Amino acid sequence: MSSHHAYANLIDDRPQDGVFRINRRIYNDPAVLEAEYERIFERTWLFLCHDSQIPNLGDFIATWMGRQPVIVVRNGDGEIGCFINSCGHRGALLVTRRTGNVSTFDCPYHGFCFDTKGKCVSARNRQSGWKDDFDIARFNLRGVAKVASYRGFVFGSLTEDVADLETFLAGTARLIDLFVEPAPAELEIVPGFCTYISNCNWKLMHENGPDAYHAPVVHRNFAETIANREARDGLQGMAKTERGRLTARIESGSYEVGNGHTIFWHERIDPSVYPIYEHREELSKRFWPAQLEWIIGRGRHITVFPNLLLNDLASSHLRTYRPLGVNRMETTIWCIAPKGEPPAERAARLRKFEDFFLPSGMSTPDDIALCEEAHIASFGKHAGWFELTRGDAFRSDGPDDAAKAIGMEPLASTTSWDHELTLQGVYRQWRRMMQAGG
Repeated sequence: MSSHHAYANLIDDRPQDGVFRINRRIYNDPAVLEAEYERIFERTWLFLCHDSQIPNLGDFIATWMGRQPVIVVRNGDGEIGCFINSCGHRGALLVTRRTGNVSTFDCPYHGFCFDTKGKCVSARNRQSGWKDDFDIARFNLRGVAKVASYRGFVFGSLTEDVADLETFLAGTARLIDLFVEPAPAELEIVPGFCTYISNCNWKLMHENGPDAYHAPVVHRNFAETIANREARDGLQGMAKTERGRLTARIESGSYEVGNGHTIFWHERIDPSVYPIYEHREELSKRFWPAQLEWIIGRGRHITVFPNLLLNDLASSHLRTYRPLGVNRMETTIWCIAPKGEPPAERAARLRKFEDFFLPSGMSTPDDIALCEEAHIASFGKHAGWFELTRGDAFRSDGPDDAAKAIGMEPLASTTSWDHELTLQGVYRQWRRMMQAGG
């Protein structure tokens, strides 16, 4: 399968006929993944890191853009740069640590040195290997085409041919604003992270985020265990965990916001269990009631296609996805929180993060197991296609009242967080990029 038309044909999108189907081959064909690397991961903005992870001059984080290793660094001018993690001399991996602080990047193979702007500043034994007029600038590190930050979230693109970052973020930008603005200081990534491997196609795990339909079924054990623990220990206030989204009928909504990004929200049955509730009086002076409802009264969930998830459901966290093979992918998660928040609030936030989002917790293992099993089932080719049409009857073009209240302009809205409108948006963007060859 090499034709871009053939890839597009894996999505059957006929809204006039009430049809949205996906061919199972999309998950298990190595040729599809190869095309995804080239046409998606190497042709759009990817989340790289958060500003708070590289606060000082010389701080760096090593990460990936699809299959390409990169270094994100705060250079001597305080600006953020990004380079391919490969020595400009013979291509050795330049940085082997995940994070650190440097004045120069020193190649562990032949000893070449590069400053934090990617300039080659030293070639070992230069005089015995090259003429005096040899310009070592030819060994400068290869920079990533574009790097930009929105509200502290740093993105990069391997190609110049992309829209500006805020245009790319589309409707998610307004909700990112509402994550950031309530904090008394800027947000920060809480020290520590967790990376785990799942034996499934990356798209299955990406789907799992905006798919709220699974939550009351798959995470019922989490809800029941938390309820028993709270009753046993007499927990109150922030020591409790909101579980209404898993056990009750709640008000909610979801949006297709463009460029493959998704948003959903749900009513919080008991907002007082969230650390931000402690600041409601101060927040009421800074935000009008509709904004305050989004900030305190609703759990919010964002995915930015193709590699970022940000939400504050059980706790506040962000997550990245990276394909390692057609049946193998990597997820990395962090807790994100207001810088300098009181110790009691930070502790409550972290305990809930550990309970739900860590692979040693009570929910993520279930998600991993279901995604791995779904990958196995994707080889049932005689079953053909599967549908993503739940909620189509409740779809409306443009913003609903909740979106209008905060100035968000989605392409389409629907009346429940568990409708599949969001996933349709993901795969429409997937098809556009695969069909266009990027």
